[in-house]
Amino acid sequence: MASCFQTKPGHGWNGLFLLCACALGCLLWSALPARAQALPPEFLPDLAFEQIAANRAAYDRVVFIFGDSVAMMCSLEQVDFSKLRAKKDDTQYMVSAMAEKMRQANVPGDKVNDPLWCMHSLGTAMNSLFAASGLQTAVNHGLTIPSAKLVAAYAGGLGLPFPKDVTARVNEIAKLFDTGVIRDGDVVIMEDAGYNGQNPDAYEANWLALGRAALHGAAVTLILFDMFDDIPEEPVMGIPPDGFRFEAAFPSPTTGGRRSHNQALRDAAAQLAADKDNKGTLVFLDMRRRMDAFRAALADAFGVSALTPEGIHPNVWGEAFLARELLRTAGLAPLLGNPQPYRDVLVANASRLALGDTAVDPDKARDFINTWLIP
Repeated sequence: MASCFQTKPGHGWNGLFLLCACALGCLLWSALPARAQALPPEFLPDLAFEQIAANRAAYDRVVFIFGDSVAMMCSLEQVDFSKLRAKKDDTQYMVSAMAEKMRQANVPGDKVNDPLWCMHSLGTAMNSLFAASGLQTAVNHGLTIPSAKLVAAYAGGLGLPFPKDVTARVNEIAKLFDTGVIRDGDVVIMEDAGYNGQNPDAYEANWLALGRAALHGAAVTLILFDMFDDIPEEPVMGIPPDGFRFEAAFPSPTTGGRRSHNQALRDAAAQLAADKDNKGTLVFLDMRRRMDAFRAALADAFGVSALTPEGIHPNVWGEAFLARELLRTAGLAPLLGNPQPYRDVLVANASRLALGDTAVDPDKARDFINTWLIP
């Protein structure tokens, strides 16, 4: 059995892609004029999902991860933001060029030789832990997973924040239940970041539709979580920063006042949890509060951030913390009997995790990683 921890040390990430481009490729697609849109090709399911869908009987339990680029991938390379700033008001460039870079983000190539390859997405980080604990067979740097007792997969986008796109995705997700791809005992994680739509009432309705598609389909554990962010004070393509801030309050006729998109999600989660038609169980994770605590601890310990400079995406520090919290919330952490390889690769590459130039002492990093990042 092979896993990403058996790769040789090396970098191999020449010109991977612009990290902020990933953020903007996600959120600016949504920022285009409202219309029915096909699922952006950069949000198509990953290789693990394709393997599972083709032979579901080979996998006992699956963690299906739905969402945007925060759920889909994690950059392992520092970014030159000067080029992005020069193009930030060019809609055609930002949508087409950035989408192409996102599509290329998870193409393996020489990138599998990077010791941090296993951290290039939330799903692969989880799978590296599952494989090391003997819960799956994984070969070819974890790209091929022929069978597993437990496996994670990125299952595609959610269509947020557009109602027509959400409706299309709800129908597609329902088919995954109807055909038995998602079944009793599985875990479904749904995530949203980036452009929030600036309409908390519509946002709540979108989440109600998405949540019901999962909870009414099978006896799954559905995990929803509120969104962290640290958005700079700068409009993007004419959209004010609050268009990307999930704690920013907007008018809410439904409540007769104002509320944030995070609050709209919390309100939707409360309704979903009480739905009498549920087959599954909803668990809400207060991820913003937990990520804020982690960000503060990380900054205090090493003077580095857990988020990338555009204030949306976790870097590897942030992604590893997100993975830990999700695994614990799903009740999967007790199954991980061998976290040592995962811990070792994070410790050995601690100075790279924040994508900056700050040197991090491995011994100090080990204690911090044991406390904050190991499920």
